[in-house]
Amino acid sequence: MQENLSTQQVLDARGRMTASGYARHMNFVLDKKLMRSPRCKEWDFYQIHFDGRYVLQLTLGHVSYAMQAQATLLDLATGDRHTIGKLAPAKRSFKRKMPTNPEVANVVQYFSRNLHVQFETTDKFRRLAFTANDYYGVKAEINLMLTNVGKNKEKIVIATPFAKRKQWYLNYKENCFVVNGYVRIGEVAYQISNGFGLLDWGRGVWPYRHKWVWGNGGTNVDGKSFGFNIGWGFGNTSAATENAFFYDNKMYKLGEVQEIKLGDSYRYIDDDERFVFKVEPIFDNFTKTDMLWVHNRCHQLFGRWSGYIVLDDGTKLTIPPFVAFCEHAVNRW
Repeated sequence: MQENLSTQQVLDARGRMTASGYARHMNFVLDKKLMRSPRCKEWDFYQIHFDGRYVLQLTLGHVSYAMQAQATLLDLATGDRHTIGKLAPAKRSFKRKMPTNPEVANVVQYFSRNLHVQFETTDKFRRLAFTANDYYGVKAEINLMLTNVGKNKEKIVIATPFAKRKQWYLNYKENCFVVNGYVRIGEVAYQISNGFGLLDWGRGVWPYRHKWVWGNGGTNVDGKSFGFNIGWGFGNTSAATENAFFYDNKMYKLGEVQEIKLGDSYRYIDDDERFVFKVEPIFDNFTKTDMLWVHNRCHQLFGRWSGYIVLDDGTKLTIPPFVAFCEHAVNRW
């Protein structure tokens, strides 16, 4: 696996990817002026799991021709889903302001008459705000504070090329946020106390047809944070996969991970058997979109994960059951 330890430009003057591999921090430099394709995609996606059964998802981003600002609240026990948001033409002013480095102080936001969304990043916290005032007859108010941030906290950052050099993907995933705040969508409202959060931050130019497998989640083990990120099927990962786990804010890189289905349950095992988990499914958050030339299918399967990890020094840690997900997506957009 190719680890990037120094600053490296992602694109050359013609918009072709020049970097590949992974890093523990945002060592990849993305210059907006070099993002020459009309099909660039940019998004910030946050997911928060709390009270053992609820999942809140917040998205702000665009796919070149359209922007999306959306909040979804899931009850994994009942399958109830509450979603509010907006899909609109992506204005150049909005795309220009999407940050190119998720580790530095920045604000990404979208304001319209009935919808206000703002994601703020500082070196001490992240603040997420989402307000909808009678938007399609539904009101929403979300205010969250995410802590457990800082320069010493390691992430998984991966620069992934495709067969065509002007197609590329820069992805940053940060796990183990501690989340506190409030969410209300319509008549459903909850206080969030010490929830567990993740950030999926992506920038890139992709093939029209693509698919992926992505799993992520986290919990606390004996007072220390644990999280994981696994994924494959998307681009050329010969230089590096995005497979990793996190313990006490340190990232432990993994090689290939296998998904094995046994009856109604699943197993996930890396090639060195340092990440070994059994999953009992709870809820399949299936979503689909069919609109003009956009066709998406995604099975986001939440389940109860349990297993063990092995640290670099050989220490084996048992991870008690916690809720996480692994999704399979097939897209054309």
